[in-house]
Amino acid sequence: MAARRMKLLSMLQQSARIQTGRQNNSVRLFASVTQGGGEYVSPFQEIFNTIEEGKTFLGSEEFRIPETKFLKCGVPENVLRFKTTTYGRLLEEPYVRPNEHRITLQVPVSYIPLNDIEQIALREIVGTRLNEETGLLQLSSAQFGSRIENKRHVVSMLDRIVDSTKSLASKVQAEIGSMETANA
Repeated sequence: MAARRMKLLSMLQQSARIQTGRQNNSVRLFASVTQGGGEYVSPFQEIFNTIEEGKTFLGSEEFRIPETKFLKCGVPENVLRFKTTTYGRLLEEPYVRPNEHRITLQVPVSYIPLNDIEQIALREIVGTRLNEETGLLQLSSAQFGSRIENKRHVVSMLDRIVDSTKSLASKVQAEIGSMETANA
């Protein structure tokens, strides 16, 4: 047992001699073993130095919140919630079950950038897909045999619904404006 410890210690010392030749002498050591004058320097010393200096691995000294991405309709991507169904691995036929490719998108209506008239038009367009109690708009797609394609389709549906809502609301506002000028 003692011979094994001595062998391990000599290996550490040999490694330390190689590493200390490459390392800066002003570096604070997190792990050190001294015997016979040699010092062990951790192979992760550069990482420890970066942590001590408070730098990120990108080289900056401050944490930056990542930029929020938005859909074409103005909804932030981070508020979208997707649901799907899975049955695990099946050994019996058919290997694909019903609704396994269906994707359901849930988005809070409060994050859709609409004014009051556009909110009313949205409620008329989507009907029962909008839950008034929770404020969630729920859209589903099972048109394609791939979850990825259905996800793209459901996001495209949301974009088209918001665009249609805005165009319908602008037409309604134009009609109201023309009726007011005719009555005046």
